[in-house]
This record gives sequence, structure tokens and C-alpha cells, in this order.
Amino acid sequence: MIRPDRLGEPGGYEMKLGNLELRADTLRQALGASNTERRLCSKKHSARIAPGIYAYNGLITSLSRQLEDEDWERVDLSGVLPVMLNPRKRVALGVTSGNALTGLRLGSQQPSSRYPKGELTRKLVSMNVSPGQIELLGRAAFQVEAADDQLAGYNLWLMVVYFDPEQKEIRHEVSLPERLTAKGYVKDWYDRITPPQPYSVDDEGFDIDGDDPNEGFGPPDVVPVEPR
Repeated sequence: MIRPDRLGEPGGYEMKLGNLELRADTLRQALGASNTERRLCSKKHSARIAPGIYAYNGLITSLSRQLEDEDWERVDLSGVLPVMLNPRKRVALGVTSGNALTGLRLGSQQPSSRYPKGELTRKLVSMNVSPGQIELLGRAAFQVEAADDQLAGYNLWLMVVYFDPEQKEIRHEVSLPERLTAKGYVKDWYDRITPPQPYSVDDEGFDIDGDDPNEGFGPPDVVPVEPR
């Protein structure tokens, strides 16, 4: 059993989200919508990865609708990668499935993305700047050419999500990736914003005997690099 005091940051979570013009309630509602969509799948008739696909679609749909009302803009980079943009804060928010360390504070252990990312995400992450550098030098000091013109000058944050069937909870965090591994996994982070408690699904029919809802969660980022 995970100890509650190792789950996240009880004091700074909402404040840190507020610095990005995000609200904890927005994320919790999106997680609820994600779980609702996941439960629409029939174990008998659905494809094996359908729970993950449905869960991802529910979260993206909820985030898009809620953040649109708060003056964020939804874009689909290269037609495959949905990202929410906040032009005031120059913050881009994507969604990805993570591993079992998602949302946990366990010493030096860091979560990673469940799946390797493609060249588009690698380019965007390579232009991320640590919050400390921005505070010291200002965002204007880091105006570099972006992999996508719409993201010039933006930091790409990721809402990382993990469904834990054993604990009957959904863990998440909003984190700023620093780099990708050679195999394409996001594993190092400039900053991690982790909630003090997970999203419990004890009373929502979380089927621990069903297909893994983490499998298939998220779009394939396989945008090829154009040959030079």
C-alpha cells in the first residue's frame, strides 16, 4: 500500500497549477470523464486496447472543453498530437500515459512515459526551459525556432496519467519534461506538479479483472523527420 504522505505536495499543488493558469478541479473533472468513457467498453465485445483509447478520448475531450472556456486554444500538431495552448503564459499542455511511478514522490525515483515518443515530441521537449531560468532571464531570452510555428516560445508540459487497478485509483501529475532517452521515453523532468491525493475509483466499478486501461492511452507520436 502506498503511504499517503508519499503521494504528492499537499501545500504547493494548487498554487503551482495556478502559475500555469490551471485548476485542480479542471484536472479532476477530466479524470472523471476519462474513467466514465473507459467504463463504456464491454469486455466481451470491445477490442483489447479499447479501454485505454476510450479513457484517453474522454480526458482529451473534457480538457479541451473546459480549457476552451478559460481562453486556452486546442491545436492538433501535425494532425496527430492534441495540445492545449495558453498564449498568456506561453504554456502548452499535452497528455500522455505514464508508468506506475506517476504521481508519486518516492525519493529520487522518477516516472517515465509508458510509450516512446516520436521526433515531434523530441523537438518540442528539446526547447523546454526550466522555470528557474525563465524567472531569472525572462521568457524573451528563449525565443527559439519551434518544431511547430504555433509552439514558438512555449514550454511543453505533460499531464501524465496512470490507472492503477490494484489500488483502484488514477494517479496523475502535470510535469515539464527535460529530455527524452535514446529510445524516446520521457524520463527526466525540470519540474513535477503532483497532487496530494489520487483520483479514487473505489465506488465507480473499477474492474481489476478487465483489460489494462493504460494500454492504448494516447496517440502514436510517429511523425517522421523530413530528410535533408
